[in-house]
Amino acid sequence: MSDESTKPENDDGFADASAAVAIVVLPVLAIIYWLSGMPTS
Repeated sequence: MSDESTKPENDDGFADASAAVAIVVLPVLAIIYWLSGMPTS
């Protein structure tokens, strides 16, 4: 059972890492896109 219990933890860790990256990257890209669309004057 120990092997079965570690596999979901690894999958959850990968999911948590992916979510953390998305949470950081998406707002940054949104801000860059928003700023790039503003007039420069």
